[in-house]
Amino acid sequence: MTARPTTMRTLLAAAASLLALASTGPACAAPQRELTVCADPSNLPFSNERGEGFENRIAGVIAQDMHATLRYVWNMQRRGFLRRTLNARACDLVMGVPAGLQGVSALRPYYTSTYVFVSMRSRSLHLQDFDDPTLRRLKIGLQAIGAEGANTPPAGALALRGIVGNIVGYPMWAEEDVASPPAAIIDAVASGEIDTAIVWGPFAGYFAKKYGDRLEVTPTRADPRMPDMAFAYAMGAGVRQGDDALKAEVQQAMDRHRADIRAILEDYGVPLVAPAPEG
Repeated sequence: MTARPTTMRTLLAAAASLLALASTGPACAAPQRELTVCADPSNLPFSNERGEGFENRIAGVIAQDMHATLRYVWNMQRRGFLRRTLNARACDLVMGVPAGLQGVSALRPYYTSTYVFVSMRSRSLHLQDFDDPTLRRLKIGLQAIGAEGANTPPAGALALRGIVGNIVGYPMWAEEDVASPPAAIIDAVASGEIDTAIVWGPFAGYFAKKYGDRLEVTPTRADPRMPDMAFAYAMGAGVRQGDDALKAEVQQAMDRHRADIRAILEDYGVPLVAPAPEG
C-alpha cells in the first residue's frame, strides 16, 4: 500500500529531526565546569604533579563538591608566584594562602600550624622554647632562608640569643630535579648529623612520618622576646580580589567538608594548633 503524501511528508520531517539531533547531540552538550588551581609541581607535602600533596587532595574535595573538573596550572612557588598565576588569570584558586596576605582574597583558614622542634625521641630533649639552655650545646638544623628570601622566625629567635655558631643551614628550595629538598633536614636528625631541627610544621610532620615514633615533633612556644613575630600561621585558600561569587562557593564547599579536610591534614602529619586569638 502506498503512503499518502501528507503521511510521507510527516515521516520525512521526523527523520530529518532525528538526524539533526544525532549530529548535534554530544557536540552541543553543556561543557563540563572546570576549577583551575595554580600550584607548585614539586612541593610535598603540599602539592606535586602526581597529585600526592594534601593541598591536591583538598582541592579535589572542593572540585567534587562544586561538580567541577579539577585542572592544574603548574608554577614553582617562588617570588612573584601570585603575580604569575592567580593575578595573571591563569587560574581560579590557590591553596595554602596565609591569612591576611596582600594581593589575594583569602578564604577562612582551614588549618593553623607552627614551627616545631624535631629531635630523636631516644635523646629525651623535649625542646619547647628558645630559652632552653640545652640549645646552646646542640647542633641545630635550620631552614635559614624562608619564603620570599626572608629569614624564618626561628632564625631570628636564635640570633637574638646569640645562638649562631652551632647552626647548620639546610636549603628550603633546590634545583627542579631535586625531589623534596625539605626532607634533608629531617633525615639529618634521624641519622644523627644534627641534634635537632626547627622546621615549619607541615614539612616536619610529613617527612618525620617515615621514621615512625623514632622522632619527636614538638610545637615551639611563642617567643616573649619577639612579641610581634608569629611562629604559628593560619592558612587558607585564595581567589582573585573581586571574585566574590567564587569565593563564597568555595568557602561553602570547604565548610561542608571541614571534617574531611581535617582528616586529610592529620593523615599527612600536619601539626595542628589552635588559631591565635584575634585582637
